[in-house]
Amino acid sequence: MKKRILTAVLLLSTLMTTQAQVKGNKTIETRSFDIQDVETIKLNFYAHVTIIKDTTSFLTITTDTNIFDRIEKEVVDKVLHLDQKEWISPSKKAVIHIGAPELKRVETGTHDKTHIILKGGSFELVAPIGEVRITGEADAIQIRAELSKVDASQLKLKAADVDLWGWGYVKVNPTDQLSGTISKSGRLICDSNPTINDIRLKDDGRFLRSAEVSTLKDKSARFIKFRIKNNSANRNHFIVIGPKPDGSKFSYGFPMMPFSVRKENWTVGTKVYKKNKVGLKKLLLTITEDDENQTVKLFD
Repeated sequence: MKKRILTAVLLLSTLMTTQAQVKGNKTIETRSFDIQDVETIKLNFYAHVTIIKDTTSFLTITTDTNIFDRIEKEVVDKVLHLDQKEWISPSKKAVIHIGAPELKRVETGTHDKTHIILKGGSFELVAPIGEVRITGEADAIQIRAELSKVDASQLKLKAADVDLWGWGYVKVNPTDQLSGTISKSGRLICDSNPTINDIRLKDDGRFLRSAEVSTLKDKSARFIKFRIKNNSANRNHFIVIGPKPDGSKFSYGFPMMPFSVRKENWTVGTKVYKKNKVGLKKLLLTITEDDENQTVKLFD
């Protein structure tokens, strides 16, 4: 019996050690890494990222010195993967700069901010989440978005194809051609007058001018304070999506340790989802007026 108890204790200790979060040591450095022939960048590491379609290839990361070895930064088949190898918590937001002369495509998988500077040619952005700003100039761009905020309004551009299938928004101003499908409350904001306009709207998708955006305000989106509790024996990752008074929505993800509690200030109507390991999400609850100043359990 004693051996069984000891074995159980050791297993539990090992599990807790494996799941322990690595916190930044507050010693901040900027380091450079060699990358070559990058055409696609996949961002799954939380950081403020600037990507330049420049004449030289480079990768610099600014973060805690004990975090560097826990960042995946590998180029495979011309794809740069940026991700975390372990559960980490930098002492301050990491900053990443990337130069990629052959850049053709960027995929974002975090809720952080990304700035992409283009210098001609064609480009594709896949951004289901996050905030992305695109500047510079390009011949043509394809944008695939869902819950993200994509601002390419300052990009000098001839043609744009936009597929938006969620309540995010895309701002773009092509001169020659605009095409794509806007659905599920997505908003395409365009102030230019392209020669060809082939935008299809469905499921409450909207095509707007900048001046019309203010008419979408949601006066019922009231912020309330309360607490949420992960009343589960497991560490879980959650995604929250809620309405904002200006008519847009907010969204971000966060982990919670077993039985932990955190304070929140969200709007009535905010939805909380549990995210599984393959990225699928399950609705757990919707915040109501009755939750104000209460502790809301995430699981029944």
